[in-house]
Amino acid sequence: MRQLQVTVPKKFSEEAKEILEDFSTDISTKEAEKDDYKAVEVTATAESDDIDEITAKLKDIGDIESGKLSIRVLEQESLIQKGQKTKGSFSALSQEEIYSKAQESGSFNITQWSLVAASSAIAALGIASNSIIAVIGAMMLAPMLSPFIAGSISLSVGDRTLMQDSMIAGFGSILLAFITALLISLPLEFTVTSALSTVLAPGFLAVPLSLIVGAAAALSFTTGFRDQIAGVAVAVALVPPIAAAGLTFGAGRYLLGFKALNLAIMNVLAVLVSGYACLKVFGLEPTTYYKKKSAETMRKAIPIGIILIMLLGIPLSFSFYDTGGDIGVQDSAEDFFGDNLVKVQRGNDEVTVMAYGNFSTSSFESRFEDRNVDVVILERK
Repeated sequence: MRQLQVTVPKKFSEEAKEILEDFSTDISTKEAEKDDYKAVEVTATAESDDIDEITAKLKDIGDIESGKLSIRVLEQESLIQKGQKTKGSFSALSQEEIYSKAQESGSFNITQWSLVAASSAIAALGIASNSIIAVIGAMMLAPMLSPFIAGSISLSVGDRTLMQDSMIAGFGSILLAFITALLISLPLEFTVTSALSTVLAPGFLAVPLSLIVGAAAALSFTTGFRDQIAGVAVAVALVPPIAAAGLTFGAGRYLLGFKALNLAIMNVLAVLVSGYACLKVFGLEPTTYYKKKSAETMRKAIPIGIILIMLLGIPLSFSFYDTGGDIGVQDSAEDFFGDNLVKVQRGNDEVTVMAYGNFSTSSFESRFEDRNVDVVILERK
């Protein structure tokens, strides 16, 4: 359910009211003073599925000057009428509401840019300190998902300006997050933590996962509920791989850094492609002839996006990015030493494993005959 507040010049109020009466029995009117003319505000409660049709009919009222028709759509918690079934508020947004919301989400203000930097800093420090809780918190804090969903909406409705604004905000936020993590990595000693291993762990299954999550993100966006978006943001995981890329590039571990960027970019493309497909099924279409022609041109990018997703997903299935051996050593060390493992640290040409307890160093080092792995057993004091 939605509540509409329609403001029109007084001479068109009856025509507007007649249109609304075809869709609602809950209608009220009141006069309103505008700058240089008398207006009437008509308030009505209508089904969400009818919003687009109501909007189109109101816009078709002849002779209303540009700027003198305003339609405000508000969420209606519930409508209780005697003799009628109570109607709740859980419903998808109308096409006009989705488009309006996308325009709002397609650009960032200074607060949102600050949140991107803060979330990247939290994720980077969480990975460095092996705190999964901090990494999850960073995912929920960052507003990075919305611009890319707005981008998939722009592909559906054929709005080039919205696409341009959303891509500037989206890829600009990726660059800001990367630079923030890179700067944080400079004073830190690089160590492969289990948190980093977790971030970089997904193989080829990351491709279908990203596509499904991208569709879920688009569906969540159309409901207007922020809780679902927060949950999807955790699943799609844009911030951790970007923060991991900044940390590993700052430490000179470029192969690991490229793997992290690979994962992040693949997730972004998945949101755009599967989000577009989901919105098309949902029925989101261009509203003007010009936008229809524009959408036909813009949607040619979808096959290219699918090809790129597959190409980016293939290397994730193999060990190409793990040439340095850090992640393999980290996982093996955790299995071998358990809770006695202190840390895994990489020097210029070797990986050092530090642990407590009575262990045979040679039995672990023999697992990595092709790598320079050194085990240091510490004494507890």
